[in-house]
Amino acid sequence: MKRRLPWVLAALPLLLWITPLRQLLESRMLPHMLVELPLLFIAGWALAQALGPRARLPAVIDAHGLLGLTWVSAVSALWMIPSMLDLSLLDIRLQWAKYLAWLLAGVAARGSLPRAGAVVGVFFLGNIAWMLATAGLLFQEAPQRLCVSYLLDEQIVTGQGLIALAVLIGTLAVRRLLRPISPASACRALPAPASAE
Repeated sequence: MKRRLPWVLAALPLLLWITPLRQLLESRMLPHMLVELPLLFIAGWALAQALGPRARLPAVIDAHGLLGLTWVSAVSALWMIPSMLDLSLLDIRLQWAKYLAWLLAGVAARGSLPRAGAVVGVFFLGNIAWMLATAGLLFQEAPQRLCVSYLLDEQIVTGQGLIALAVLIGTLAVRRLLRPISPASACRALPAPASAE
């Protein structure tokens, strides 16, 4: 069962082919941002776990996990913009680009986070937590709707949810920083030595 679980989780995006379920998730702001997008990320993470080393970016272009984690940060920042949520509901191409971007963000995070040392990992986790908290505060404090597709009360509740998610990710970042570093993980974080020619 343990071997099948990553494949089951990786198949979660296929549920989005079920139109009523997709509409249920995307008809309200909270499940759109705090259920659908994280599930796509988790599915990507699980897919990378199921595929193993084949899913990782080559170490030469992902030193210390920087490329993969930068992709995760960029995807997160893009989908915090309210107009992107609106556009994804209006344009099927953008909707599927959203699904693919979040799925690839999960794949990238799974492959890059182990390469990142404690400081690099905490930097990226902290950055995402700060971005979520900032968006959450803006969603709560804005006097008008930021998304045409969602009501103001949904926006406020989603803002509270974003802050809760920011606290969770911030806690994970602090936990990662306080975790003792084993010699094996310290060696994995170092770049491979260049071959002498």
